[in-house]
Amino acid sequence: MKITVTAVSKFRRYFPARTNEVEFPGGNLAGFLDWVKEEYGLDIDEHRNLKLTLNSVLVRDTGIELKEGDRVAFIPIVAGG
Repeated sequence: MKITVTAVSKFRRYFPARTNEVEFPGGNLAGFLDWVKEEYGLDIDEHRNLKLTLNSVLVRDTGIELKEGDRVAFIPIVAGG
């Protein structure tokens, strides 16, 4: 299934472009994150300052099943003052 991946800021280095259409074999978000780690080298467990969105909605439940055309974004948490 085709998934659109957006990688912002420091996560951009893991992907060919800021926005990428990838061919994911299918499954849930946890499986997608494992697949991203294997295919692109991005291990989210190594990044504590990460927000993950699915179709522009912040997600924490990685058991969510992905569907054709879903959009996943890797966004760093930004702090400032």
